Amino acid sequence: MQFFLLYLTYFSIHLFNFEIIIFMKTKRNLFLILFISFAITMCSQTKKNIDSINNIPFAKKLEKAKTLNNLFLLNLKNAKKINYLLGEAESYSNLSLIYYYQGKYENDLQYSLKAILIFERLKNFEKLASEFAELGYRMKNRNLQKALFYMQKAKMIAEKKKIQKPLLSIYNNYGVLKEMQNQLDSALYFYQKGLVIKENIKDSVGIPYSLNNIANVHSIRKDYKKANVLYDKALSIRTKLKDEVGITENFCYFGDLLLAQNKYSEAIIWYEKAVEKSLKFGYIDITQYSFKKISQCYENLNNKEKAFLNYKKFVQYKDSLLNKETNSKIAELEIEFETAKKEKQLLQNEVEIKNSKNRLIATFALTILISLIGFLIYRQQKLKNKQQNQEFELKTAISKIETQNKLQDQRLTISRDLHDNIGAQLTFIISSVDNIKYAFDIQNSKLDDKLQKISSFTKDTIVELRDTIWAMNNNAILFDELRSRILNFIEKAKFAKENIYFKFNIDENLNEIKLTSIVGMNIYRTIQEAVNNAIKYANSNSIEVDVIKKNNLIKISIKDNGTGFDLSKTDEGNGIRNMRKRIEEIGGNFQLTSTTESGTKIIVQIKV
Repeated sequence: MQFFLLYLTYFSIHLFNFEIIIFMKTKRNLFLILFISFAITMCSQTKKNIDSINNIPFAKKLEKAKTLNNLFLLNLKNAKKINYLLGEAESYSNLSLIYYYQGKYENDLQYSLKAILIFERLKNFEKLASEFAELGYRMKNRNLQKALFYMQKAKMIAEKKKIQKPLLSIYNNYGVLKEMQNQLDSALYFYQKGLVIKENIKDSVGIPYSLNNIANVHSIRKDYKKANVLYDKALSIRTKLKDEVGITENFCYFGDLLLAQNKYSEAIIWYEKAVEKSLKFGYIDITQYSFKKISQCYENLNNKEKAFLNYKKFVQYKDSLLNKETNSKIAELEIEFETAKKEKQLLQNEVEIKNSKNRLIATFALTILISLIGFLIYRQQKLKNKQQNQEFELKTAISKIETQNKLQDQRLTISRDLHDNIGAQLTFIISSVDNIKYAFDIQNSKLDDKLQKISSFTKDTIVELRDTIWAMNNNAILFDELRSRILNFIEKAKFAKENIYFKFNIDENLNEIKLTSIVGMNIYRTIQEAVNNAIKYANSNSIEVDVIKKNNLIKISIKDNGTGFDLSKTDEGNGIRNMRKRIEEIGGNFQLTSTTESGTKIIVQIKV
């Protein structure tokens, strides 16, 4: 009969107007019209009832957790009867929550995973994220790594899909897991992040959870005054909401706060309040926790008798949880057996209905055919879109290559212009200075010295220009090429300062390493600047340059034995700032150390 109602509901939506015109021509079909209308009404009413049960307020679910499992099991059965997948998934989710508060952890995990599978199938990402988050939070004391896995999955889904509602609890509960790992700063960050969202939407149920968790962090850090204020605020909100499980939980928090301050007698009062409420409403998990803490308090007060009696109660309720888990598994198997038996009966009824409803079967077949055609059209369009995307990616890649080629052409043009124009002009300046010196008998030593300096400066400029052109003409530079240019520079420096001993060592393992032109030139200019500074200002008689490869780093050291300077009393000059900036621009690290009368050392490290 259920199968018949489902088919009637589906096809009556599409054929209702047409059927009325045909059926109203004969009195014998009037009953069928009325029956179809009744089926539509009953089915929609059933969905409405299932949703209303699944949407029982959270606080009520917790308050009645001891008895609500039968209601949600019945709701699950009704959802399955009409193939209402969303109602089925939400029933599984509610059962998972109820069994968790009953201490039946095996059922909690099993039903939560069933809910997740259906939410994934329905692509209902909001409920999927919420379910992963709840499962992660509830597993925190049993398997912290699994708890983190599920919570991170929930966080990723909610943030990626930009769904705010699940994040209300995700940030808060993720903070709990961070707190359990003793990552207090991270925990506080997520607690406060969740609290801001909850306060913005005035989530009075969720705000106390965030307040209590923030208070826990303060308590761990021994800031008991702040913790107490937040616990009070949370309890006040929960009292107004008549959230019994929340009130009970806050009683435990006050007990924990006093226990942390070694106020054992006062802590016992709050734990006993928690026991009274937890026994009344069936929160066995809180009951056993409270008895354990009471036992701990009496032990610290040297009251061994009461410590022992309360520990016995803790063990008693802990054992009862284990027994309940076993009984729950048996009940679950019985439900599955009864469900399978009833499903078999439903299948037999469906076969009988199919044999008498040929027209419905034909219409159903037509629907499948239309769906198949629609799927093929969709698949063809998807393939077409994929092909268009590939063509676009190919065009983009070609455009990128063309752009790179144009840039290379421009670089070559600029380098030729530099060489042919600027280089020629600099050469002309040198030639002109030399002609002046040879053409005239210059008696003025200052003028002669000035002309010599102009000639030397211009020659140095030509060398710098050639280095720049060399770098521009290469996308990649072998370190071996860079090595030869550094050697040339140092040889010139030796010639310029004969009284300075130069030592240059380079690791042969670096020779085949390729660098970009920018990285190569920045290394070269930095070494050049460091050596020039040592020659000009250090008054040293020894300069050492070492370049080695260490793991994935190029390590360059430039050291002199000159006068040095006090870094705390001397501002960095332009030369040092330029070196630091060059190295930082290519992602390297620049360090300078110097002490008076002990020389200066520069260390550069660059990743390769």
